Amino acid sequence: MATTKKTAGTKVKDAEKKINAAAKKTVAAAATKKAATTAVKKTTATAAKKTAAKAVKKTAAAAAVKKTASTAKKVTTARKTAAATKTAAAAKTATAAKKTTAAKKTATAAKKTTAAKKTASTAKKTTAAKKTATTAKKTTAAKKTPATANSSMKVTTTEKKLVESYRDASAELKKVAMKVLKGEYSDTAIKILDTVGGGTLSGADAIGGKLGDYLGGLFGGKK
Repeated sequence: MATTKKTAGTKVKDAEKKINAAAKKTVAAAATKKAATTAVKKTTATAAKKTAAKAVKKTAAAAAVKKTASTAKKVTTARKTAAATKTAAAAKTATAAKKTTAAKKTATAAKKTTAAKKTASTAKKTTAAKKTATTAKKTTAAKKTPATANSSMKVTTTEKKLVESYRDASAELKKVAMKVLKGEYSDTAIKILDTVGGGTLSGADAIGGKLGDYLGGLFGGKK
């Protein structure tokens, strides 16, 4: 009987031991779980912080890239504006140069035109002067030609000069000329006329001496 009670007590104690051991295990498990939960939270918080830091860095990098792009765009725009301004200035200079060249060509053309006009005017004046001279000669010739002249004959240059000289001469000279041409004067008289006219001698003394010889010959009966 006593043995049976001891066994029952032992069983109870063993059961208590088991319960206590199970409780300890449960507490340990709970502590482990709590520690695990805390570790997970810490890990999660750390990861979140890291993620946030990375996001901040990415945002900063994106902002930097955006700023760089904006700056590059401004630089490009400035360069394009400068290039456009330079091109416009070059075009303006080229246009001005073309206008200057055109103006020079126009001025040169105007000078040539003026020179051509002057040349033409001079040519006209020369032509007019020639026409006037020709007309004057014709008028003079017409005046010299007697109204009774009705003969048209071909003459040499010498004969033409002879006729013109005859028409220009006075009435007395015309009479003398006709006598000379008709042979009414002697050779000596003709020589005297030629001498007086300066045909063979020059100087008053020489002419006077020659005339004396000719007159002496005439009075001496020489022909």
